[in-house]
Amino acid sequence: MWRNPVLCLLAAFACSAFAGEAPLVLQGTGAYHGLRVPLAVQSQARASDLSDLQVLNARGEPVPHAWVDEEPVAPDRREQNVPFFKAPAAASAVDAAQQGGWIIDLRAVKGALLELQLSVPPNEHGIYGFALEYGDDLQQWHTLVGAAQLLSLQHQGLRLEHTAFDLGGLRARYLRLRPLPGSTPPPLTGARVSSVTRYAPVAPLQWSEWLAPTQCSAQSCDYALPRHLPLERLEWQLADANTLAPVDLLVQYDNSETNTSGPTPWRHHHLLRDPLKSLRHKTAPAPTETANTWYPLQRTTAYWLRLPEGEVRSPELTLAGGLVTHLRVQPTGGMVQLGSKPPGIRIGARAVSLVFLAREPAPYRLAWGGETKASALTLAQLMPTRQAGDPLPTDTATVQLAAPAAPVAAASQASAAASTAPAAPLPSPKFWLWGVLLAALGLMGFMAWSLLRPSAKS
Repeated sequence: MWRNPVLCLLAAFACSAFAGEAPLVLQGTGAYHGLRVPLAVQSQARASDLSDLQVLNARGEPVPHAWVDEEPVAPDRREQNVPFFKAPAAASAVDAAQQGGWIIDLRAVKGALLELQLSVPPNEHGIYGFALEYGDDLQQWHTLVGAAQLLSLQHQGLRLEHTAFDLGGLRARYLRLRPLPGSTPPPLTGARVSSVTRYAPVAPLQWSEWLAPTQCSAQSCDYALPRHLPLERLEWQLADANTLAPVDLLVQYDNSETNTSGPTPWRHHHLLRDPLKSLRHKTAPAPTETANTWYPLQRTTAYWLRLPEGEVRSPELTLAGGLVTHLRVQPTGGMVQLGSKPPGIRIGARAVSLVFLAREPAPYRLAWGGETKASALTLAQLMPTRQAGDPLPTDTATVQLAAPAAPVAAASQASAAASTAPAAPLPSPKFWLWGVLLAALGLMGFMAWSLLRPSAKS
């Protein structure tokens, strides 16, 4: 009888060995379930390669899991020019804004569509809003992007262009650029698409909270980024309209931990689309030198303009920064060029995914921050009957976080507070072990005394 309380105490210790955990809600009854790890969990993990993440069953046992880290098998990427022609205007059209726009013929393109690149005359000046639609018969159209914007401007000696549009693996025979109210069709001179024969969908982007700088000088501002999140996307939040400045981005890399084995899901370029963009946004690989050295990442232009043609803002910036601890924003001409207040930024990253074997008993939970690293399998080991290229399990699991945005924000604030000091290590669960063992011994002594007490009286 007295063993049960001890086992309960030991079970409580097993739970306390993790920095955090959250229940999983399963959709489906299959043996395997796919799980996307939220950014909030990634930022709280102990290890930069997320090797401390574990899926536990109701007994607290880790169940087998594997990271979804397959790379595409020799994808046949290609780019090609495609024909385009003016769409017929509506019968009720009375001005240029009601013209039919453009139809792009994709019938000669094989495979999945990744990106559309439009060309306009070299000296074109304008902002063109349109809905990007797709269809297979020129009669029924479906909306891909409800409000896209083609930008071709010359401002303060800088050329501002936005002419590339993500197609996300779409398969269609035609595209249509339908002008939005108040806008005219862009004066196209060419259309080009990139496509692949074999396409694997990428995980959706997840975004951090808006981050304020941790410190600023007249020339630059530094931002502490959430832990263990790859710098893949960046958005600006400028304080003042009619702000524009060329900006150099510099970074400090996370060299606190070297991973020599096991999966590194943050290193993946998420299959097909990002490698295409990384060719246009070349960045240096993460160095292995002094941790506090600033390394140049990319030069870009941050802007928020209110023009007679309409309002435009800097588009989402694609980066390939890897694991970055701090980002420095250094505009040409100093911080005053970016407005009366330093800009806010937020970073985006693709969700990393794993597949786990739902070994009973349920329910299941995701735990992270433990000192013992989980030994992840490969997908081939976890699913021995699956062939390379086969679809992943359709059954899924969802992490139920009490406050989804709070962990990322808290991680950002914690990083900000520690921006000028070394990061403090997470508390070791060894102290909990001694406490639990001492409590167990005390409980055992008390129960032994209770059992022996009647015989002593006799």
